[in-house]
Amino acid sequence: MRRWLLRTFIFCLVGLTIQTWALLGAMIFGYSFVPSQTYVSGHDLVAKSVAISGGCLIFVLCCRKFANDFQAWQAWDVSAKTLILSGFGVLLLPFIFGIVVRATVLTAYPLWAAALMGKDAKLEFSVDHVGGPSFRCPNRVDLAGMPTMTGTLCGVPDDFRKTLHQGIRVMLTGRGTADGLFAAEIDVAH
Repeated sequence: MRRWLLRTFIFCLVGLTIQTWALLGAMIFGYSFVPSQTYVSGHDLVAKSVAISGGCLIFVLCCRKFANDFQAWQAWDVSAKTLILSGFGVLLLPFIFGIVVRATVLTAYPLWAAALMGKDAKLEFSVDHVGGPSFRCPNRVDLAGMPTMTGTLCGVPDDFRKTLHQGIRVMLTGRGTADGLFAAEIDVAH
């Protein structure tokens, strides 16, 4: 039983890593992946429940590690630095893991469907925030209701970006399906 749980955990961790690298790769190469708002709203409850469960599992594992480190610290076998890092792990890792797992659950199927079976597609979105230039993402536009690592469009032409404001509907065109697409063009929806 224990061996089966370990294999399942490793399988899930590898899948999570592959999905995260796929999302980051899409952002690096200039084609932001955006899941559709209907897909996100329809699967958000499932994504949150998986994220909370995963966060709780990581919390338990971090607490066990902290307890072991605390006992070793009392016996002078571990430095205070290790104990402090374990404590930060208990406080931060469950939240970070939960955020990444939620984004992964909301983007796994739409991203791979768009990459493998996608055709020219158009999806409508609502603008959440129009940001200025930054080092990582010049001329950014954030879309409303999107999970972490998705919903940020970089390199939007400055003259077009200045016509956008919060709440305006935009049409994204690119390769994808009805569940999500790799955004190549943006235009105001009519």
